[in-house]
Amino acid sequence: MNNWFKKSSIKRLKWCIPIILIILIVFELDEIFKDFNWKVLEQHIDRLSFINIVTVLLMSLVALFPMHFYDVILVRLFKINIPNKKLLLYSLSANAYSNFVGFGGVAGATLRTYYYKKYLHDDIPYIQIIAKLSLFFLTGLSLLCSVILFFFSHSLLFLELKWMKIAVWSIALYTPFLFIILFLKKDFWNIRKTRRTFFLELMIISFFEWLFVTGCVWGITLILHVPITLEQLFPIVVISSCAGIISLIPGGIGSFDLLFLTGFELYGIDTELSLLVILLYRLSYYVFPVLLGTPVVFIKLFKKG
Repeated sequence: MNNWFKKSSIKRLKWCIPIILIILIVFELDEIFKDFNWKVLEQHIDRLSFINIVTVLLMSLVALFPMHFYDVILVRLFKINIPNKKLLLYSLSANAYSNFVGFGGVAGATLRTYYYKKYLHDDIPYIQIIAKLSLFFLTGLSLLCSVILFFFSHSLLFLELKWMKIAVWSIALYTPFLFIILFLKKDFWNIRKTRRTFFLELMIISFFEWLFVTGCVWGITLILHVPITLEQLFPIVVISSCAGIISLIPGGIGSFDLLFLTGFELYGIDTELSLLVILLYRLSYYVFPVLLGTPVVFIKLFKKG
């Protein structure tokens, strides 16, 4: 009875925290948008050319591309052969839904299980392996957090929101903590004769994944002629991403946006222009890949049916 009560309380807490955070974020965003001018936003949108929009969409796919190598590693772990084109389509849909839905990559893990299980023997614990793969998704952000703490501690966002250092430190310590677990657990993948160098490769992939995300946002700011340097933008993206992760809200919606808008506001950038950067980032990096990946999922379902 006590165990049931504890589990029930934990489940409720998991749902309550994001809901409370969303309510607080709504109040904060309402304050930010108090003097918001929609006509100014429309003017910024009107200045976007067709080439600008295509460029943003292409940048989002380039930013998503490092995640393809998670599936390359997974295939090598499983010791199976999948045609490169098919693997690329599988990884596109899995990673697109993983980013869009959030929750620790549950959607991506579900799709990967669905895609790869037919290639595997029953004795391979593929569900466990795919779940363990998701542990490495945060390692890249963790490394970037260390860079922020040691080289960008003067960021205006840190000075304005000092409590965010706790959040950034908690993410920064994730990779060292994971390293300790990997060191203590020799048979991490539950597969015989598996190279330990996969750990390092996965961390490098994650590092470039988050670096490319920053590059995508920077590219959007260049297209919109936002008066911000890469040195100023880099900590804003990383700190906002930490807020999004810790909030437990899918895609960090609200928490990421609030920190991002606050960071831009500190550099005197108009809220209208800041919002357009976020909208283009959200649509190109989250929605557009899902639109491309969804046909792959449906084709796979119909073929099986």
